[in-house]
Amino acid sequence: MVAGSVIQPNFSEMKLIIARHGEADKDSPTGQDKDRSLTGKGREDIRKMAGFISSTHLQVSHIYHSPYLRTMQTAEIFSQELHTNAESVASEKLAPSMNYSDILPELSRLTNSATVLLIGHNPDVSYFVAKLLKYESNHSCFVFSPGTTVAINIAKENFSNGQIIWIVSPDLF
Repeated sequence: MVAGSVIQPNFSEMKLIIARHGEADKDSPTGQDKDRSLTGKGREDIRKMAGFISSTHLQVSHIYHSPYLRTMQTAEIFSQELHTNAESVASEKLAPSMNYSDILPELSRLTNSATVLLIGHNPDVSYFVAKLLKYESNHSCFVFSPGTTVAINIAKENFSNGQIIWIVSPDLF
């Protein structure tokens, strides 16, 4: 966790949980990157992260992930472990090298009480988090090792000046 404590979120703002998929195999049976599967360690790391999220007050209401196999598998594990009925939606807007900000109009239609889990790829998750926090840089400012997850409190009206609630890596467990 950051600086030893968890910040209590403003409940009038949307909560975004942004995660990098778990560790994935180097290759796939098809030879295509989109078909790479989670490793055993990747699956276990996501279970650890889901356990951590379960220990917080956040209740995931929506899950979005890239259409790649490893993010779909990550979403499935989160959904099972968090015991949520949230629909898991694959979105091209969260594929590698996409501008993740393109998903914001879709999220703006949700309520302020929504807690949305977004699962994507590195370095795109890092750039996206920096933008939400209004950190002005052309470089990634957060290290998202596989499975790393950050929760942000943010106003859905402008998706800017977010506040980190927590940032956690599975390596901490």
